[in-house]
Amino acid sequence: MDRPSNPIDVSNITPTPATASRVYDHAKNENKSENLPVELLIKIFSYASGLCGRDHIDIHSTGHYAPRLHTMARVCRRWREIIVGAPELWTFITDRDPTNAFLALDRLQSRPFGLEFMDVSTNGRLYTAVSQHSNRWTWADLRFVPGEGRALFMLEEVNVPLLRYFQLGYFPWDRNTTITLDLFRDHPPKLTALVLTSITMYRWNSPIFGPHLHSLKLETILTSGPTRKDLRGILRACPRLAHLELAHVAFTDEASDLPPEDLRVPLPLLHTLLLKPLSPTDATDIARMAETPHCRNYSVSRNLETPRPISLLAVTLQVQQPFEASIASASSLDIHLDGYWIHITCRDGKSPSSDFHLKLGNIGSCKEVLDWLNSMLLNRRSSPFPLPIHVQLEYTDRPPTPPPDLLQLSSVQSLTITDRILGYARYLTKALSVPRDLENGGSGWPWPSLRKVTIRSLDDSSSATLLHMVKTRAEAALRQQAAGDINAIAMLERLEVGGNLFTIEEVEVIGAILGRALVITPVAKDI
Repeated sequence: MDRPSNPIDVSNITPTPATASRVYDHAKNENKSENLPVELLIKIFSYASGLCGRDHIDIHSTGHYAPRLHTMARVCRRWREIIVGAPELWTFITDRDPTNAFLALDRLQSRPFGLEFMDVSTNGRLYTAVSQHSNRWTWADLRFVPGEGRALFMLEEVNVPLLRYFQLGYFPWDRNTTITLDLFRDHPPKLTALVLTSITMYRWNSPIFGPHLHSLKLETILTSGPTRKDLRGILRACPRLAHLELAHVAFTDEASDLPPEDLRVPLPLLHTLLLKPLSPTDATDIARMAETPHCRNYSVSRNLETPRPISLLAVTLQVQQPFEASIASASSLDIHLDGYWIHITCRDGKSPSSDFHLKLGNIGSCKEVLDWLNSMLLNRRSSPFPLPIHVQLEYTDRPPTPPPDLLQLSSVQSLTITDRILGYARYLTKALSVPRDLENGGSGWPWPSLRKVTIRSLDDSSSATLLHMVKTRAEAALRQQAAGDINAIAMLERLEVGGNLFTIEEVEVIGAILGRALVITPVAKDI
């Protein structure tokens, strides 16, 4: 067999013992890690460590950052010498490995560093040691539990001139408990990202809410929270805010009676607003405050204290006006009442979309939703949504309710129905298949532009109902074609259903009725 032109490329080598031996010998002689230059190894170690070079806190979530450098330092003597002797690798301190953390603190010398403490209470000595070098902190993720009040209040006095990303959490057993702090009282840093969990500020007009802040998250502040005036002051102090998340924050004043124009704060850079309000009124006031023309992600989640999901949805639709420009460029809209969230995803203006995706979960016959959809989607002259429309209906854990009346959405091109309730898809498809205009000579098919129908159900009989529906519609369309009404022909091209109910004969019958090769694809029943 001819030797390949590139001895390292094994894609064109037949896997025989001889060729395997040759590849192994080449790797053994030519690709030893000992032969790699020190600069390249340092880059590899920095990349593999995960935390090295990390210059900020993930404001959305904090993952598990393993101290991999210490593991790599045990591979061989040369690796250990390189890792220990390269100060640029030691840019963080973590309490996940306290013993090696003290070694890392020594190796840092006078370099800036970040720190991650998942439990200050069990590593108090290490926390005290790193606090003595707070003037070199660049980012910090600190978690406290009850009993660590002294260590927590140390944060009021430390000097952190280099700190840019700060995440602080207090996790008591009683979720209604919060700690009041005057963070960095004497030496406020120029923070760009701030996350506070169960931490309330002694003064909400603190300088840490400044013009450099672009990400802010406040969560689980159920006592001694800010007033609406405080929040408005924070937003005004942070004109460059791009990400704002308020989750379970209880205002200490009543609903504002100020007119909307007095509440609004211009935030031209805000692109993400995520709310988990304690009441629909809170959602209204917060959304009206944050005035932005470029918000691409707007989400309202119902939390457990909200009495009725329908009221939250009504509030969301009421606050549409501040987001009019954003909604005008929306590419998708998710409304899910059983999961208690509403989410609008907008385009960034650089990637135009020709389709609009509408996802409805467990909305039943919710009048507010349907009225809003009709007003926004049906009037093409004023509708901001691009067409065609792709609709997804999802039903998970709610008792059967009437399906949404989407029959007026004539631009629907694809319809997906997913349900995990036994027998509900059959009920839904039966409701959709009721002849609406056959008596008046119409085709009875609700969506003339429909190309694809997908049903994922736990009940095989749902597929049989859908099959009957398709046959009925196709036959009606055929009659309309005979009468000369070409536009009434159903344009269905693909049908995907759960189960394996369709035989070859049935496929041929439906295809013959429609006059085209209809694709009927069984979908896996495991949904």
